[in-house]
Amino acid sequence: MPTTSLAQPPARRSPAHRHYGPPELRPARPRPAHFGPGGLARRRAQLEACWRERLERVTALAVAFHDEAGSDGQRQHGSTESRRARTLARQAVAERQALADIEAALDRISAGQYGWCEQCGRPIAGALLAVHPQVRYCAACGRRAAPLRSAFV
Repeated sequence: MPTTSLAQPPARRSPAHRHYGPPELRPARPRPAHFGPGGLARRRAQLEACWRERLERVTALAVAFHDEAGSDGQRQHGSTESRRARTLARQAVAERQALADIEAALDRISAGQYGWCEQCGRPIAGALLAVHPQVRYCAACGRRAAPLRSAFV
């Protein structure tokens, strides 16, 4: 009769198991099958172009906000101009978040983690990456996370 150890049950490995810990300590994976020759280089170029475009938007919004906020000191607190300054600030924050998402995608490319879902570890569909190259999650995990994200907005 086989003996069983009471010390520790065998560890169960889930697909996401290898994703715990900081990204720089995670092992690099082979590129997903939907990246053909030069596909990853095209994604990097696409992300870099998006990054430059977002950076220009953030800069323009920051300048517009400071112009509006500087002239707002002479007006009443509840004026239309103060509402415009708040709107510009919200837009700048959203653009900065998008910029951070793009930078994270570029970091994932450098680390060899691009194209893999951060939640389940499966490859992200090429069609989804073509539309949203900065996406972190596969479609299934993104749908599960969407209600949580909207609860905090």
